[in-house]
Amino acid sequence: MSTVLKESKNQKFVALIDELISKVGFDRVVAGFVSYILPSSNKEPTNELTTSRSHYSRAWLAAEMLCTWKWHGGSAISSFVPVLRAYATSEKYCPEDGLLDSIATILLDGALVQEPIGESNLYPISCDEVENIEEPFLRALVLLLSSLFRDNVWGKDKATFLFKLLLNKLFVGEAMNLNCLRILPPIMGVLIIPLSIGSSKDVQPDSFGEKELHDTITDWLRRILSFPHLNAWQTGKDMEDWFLLVISCYPISATGVMKELNQERYISSAEKALLLELFRKQRHNAGSLAAVNKLPVVQILLSKLILVAVAYCWKEFVEDDWEFVLYYLRRWTEAAVVTMEEVAENVNDAIINSSTSSDLEVILKKLEHAVLVSNPSPMKLARNALITFSAFRGLVGQNSKGDAENSNPWRTERWELIKDRILEGILRLFFSTGAAEAMASSCSHEASSIIASSRLDQLHFWDLVASSVVESSSNARDKAVKSVEIWGLSKGPISSLYAILFSSKPVPSLQFAAYVILSTAPVSHLAFVRESTCFVDGHTDGNQDSCRIDFSLEENVHLREEIYLMLEKLPYEILEMDLVAPERVNVFLAWALFLSHLLSLPSSSPASERLIQCIQDSANSTVLDCLFQHIPVELFMVPSLRKKELEPPPGVSEAATAATCAITTSSVLFYVESLWPVGPEKMASLAGAIYGLMLRILPAYVRGWFTDIRDRSISSAIESFTKAWCSPPLITNELSQIKKASFADENFSVSVSKAANEVIATYTKDETGMDLVIRLPASYPLRPVEVDCTRTLGISELKQRKWLMSMMSFVRNQNGALAEAIRTWKSNFDKEFEGVEECPICYSFIHTANHSLPRLACKTCKHKFHSACLYKWFSTSHKSTCPLCQSPF
Repeated sequence: MSTVLKESKNQKFVALIDELISKVGFDRVVAGFVSYILPSSNKEPTNELTTSRSHYSRAWLAAEMLCTWKWHGGSAISSFVPVLRAYATSEKYCPEDGLLDSIATILLDGALVQEPIGESNLYPISCDEVENIEEPFLRALVLLLSSLFRDNVWGKDKATFLFKLLLNKLFVGEAMNLNCLRILPPIMGVLIIPLSIGSSKDVQPDSFGEKELHDTITDWLRRILSFPHLNAWQTGKDMEDWFLLVISCYPISATGVMKELNQERYISSAEKALLLELFRKQRHNAGSLAAVNKLPVVQILLSKLILVAVAYCWKEFVEDDWEFVLYYLRRWTEAAVVTMEEVAENVNDAIINSSTSSDLEVILKKLEHAVLVSNPSPMKLARNALITFSAFRGLVGQNSKGDAENSNPWRTERWELIKDRILEGILRLFFSTGAAEAMASSCSHEASSIIASSRLDQLHFWDLVASSVVESSSNARDKAVKSVEIWGLSKGPISSLYAILFSSKPVPSLQFAAYVILSTAPVSHLAFVRESTCFVDGHTDGNQDSCRIDFSLEENVHLREEIYLMLEKLPYEILEMDLVAPERVNVFLAWALFLSHLLSLPSSSPASERLIQCIQDSANSTVLDCLFQHIPVELFMVPSLRKKELEPPPGVSEAATAATCAITTSSVLFYVESLWPVGPEKMASLAGAIYGLMLRILPAYVRGWFTDIRDRSISSAIESFTKAWCSPPLITNELSQIKKASFADENFSVSVSKAANEVIATYTKDETGMDLVIRLPASYPLRPVEVDCTRTLGISELKQRKWLMSMMSFVRNQNGALAEAIRTWKSNFDKEFEGVEECPICYSFIHTANHSLPRLACKTCKHKFHSACLYKWFSTSHKSTCPLCQSPF
């Protein structure tokens, strides 16, 4: 109790000092900087002031704040270090006053007295990694040093001084200072980069810097080479510290997504040889891999050694080295998979067993317990394994070219099988966390947040998972999906992906990975339609065609609930939300995903037609209003603006560029990938890209929304924007597609005039003929295509009007390419000359939307109707009688 009270009082004191600094300034409260005007002895007036400055620094106060770490309303990382850094880089800072040196000395002395808890790190220390150090003085010292060296407040000279100081403290005579040894790894992890500045293979070591560093590290390497190999370790804390110290001398660049490991310092060939010898000592003495030493500390040290060896010695690796590395990468990944799948199963049990309980608090407590990982070692090992594996994939890609025989160890087929097995394990990690959130979200939003929040403590780990997921092969994805289906949880693989994509506490890298998996094979063809609407072929062979959706033209398509809520049931309240609200982001991602899927389907396929018809009939057009909240088209209204002089106004340029790019590339992937961190400009770009794709894939849907706009100024602004940045590439694409299309038929011909944006379709048959001119308006497709009859031969006025209306119906209602509409129109009249009976409702042989023939016949009058036309007739007339004879149908 006394310790808690002491901490509480200390935190209150530090919170008070923090507030005082914010009001008075760091220079006065901590640095003790005082500036005052001295009275001038000169009686004559002068414009110059005589000032005096005094310093009464309080290094102890700075050390106290750094050690306290967190307090009400602030923390060392977010509150204190920024003002300390600002002071240290300002004109008020005077290095001779020794404030920073005094703070470092206090913290170092404190760290030497108290034994640290935790591990060193392999990378330049980041805020997240510093927080994992539990000992207050050491944590504060590492944070201070990393901030000062990273911002170049201190340089190589100061790093050299501290390095010498620590070396002198490491040994007291012949005796080793164990406390110094224990704090040295994390400190050395910070000092090693500034100590290595200027070192390269082209520069000779200077009198102390590189030579002393090189000699010291090689001595440390030789010391741990004298230790038993890791697999034989049982005890020996000092051996662990020496191992960590050596590993901390080999920093690598650490980013969220790594395809290669960048060495942060140059090492000599002699040092590299010792490091490689240390690595191979573990390989040669591994013995039977089944008898691996499973002590957590041994596994952690081995994972770090493998990571460093791959980063610094990979060019010297032989095939046996890589086999050793990949064995452990797979082992550590699978151990993490077991941990995460156990979490998912615990969540599943908590939800299922509590489904009848009305006490939400009980369920939430069960979930909080379910996500707790009692043994963090598998996740730490998997993190190092993921970094190494990411680098391995990059190296394979870079070096796979070469001799296809046996001389090139990087031949892709040599490693493809084990690489896919590791990727399958990483995908299972990905699906496990998604399944857990999907199951929790079926309970409540609070339950979903518990699962999502558990990922925030290991962001680097999940960034690495996401990186490998994005790069995974179709084969690995297919196996991972099947394993989740066999698993038998209450939520399957598709629900897991949507849970990550629309997470209550999203992790950007995971969101993008979920988007990529949902939008590509072999998952995309299962990701949009409910299972009741699809037919799965029982003969699966692992490729995309093994599972097909059978779209019946007589049935409506039902979207999966996750995407249905975003596309068809979009609430109008979204228009009142902030422009970067998570709900808006999710809606944009859903539409980008759906449009990308439509683009992947053949335009005339039943799947594409039924999905488009589903959107046409059911989708909420609120999304288009939402898009134009991000595109300030009112700025676009400039009188007498000509296209060749046109430059998008500020605020519109991002959306204009994105819309044009999405149309020409048929993709929004770039704008989805670059969406994070979410901001107004990036949302505007994605909005423009989505609008561009909508115009290309769903022109009738957009035109229907545009026609319903009542405010003429808004519709005029939208039309001007579309006309300038969307219509030109759309028109060019349409005319090019028509020109490339094959209408090979002696009765039918098509000519294209790009200058006039016209298409002339000529149909002749037995002494009869007709020329139809299709004109694309400048603001296509917002304005409908115009169709005129310019020449007829032997056709009655009734039939001429019927043919003209038929062509207008096809080109205006078509939600795909005009070339397809023209081809369908031609087929329609081929059917007439073949004697096929037209539908009495739409006066067409081929339905304009689903391309079906009239099949449903009235038993009384025998006329045949399109099923879609008849369904619409029944719905609007509110009776089920034949449209012609009125007999019950």
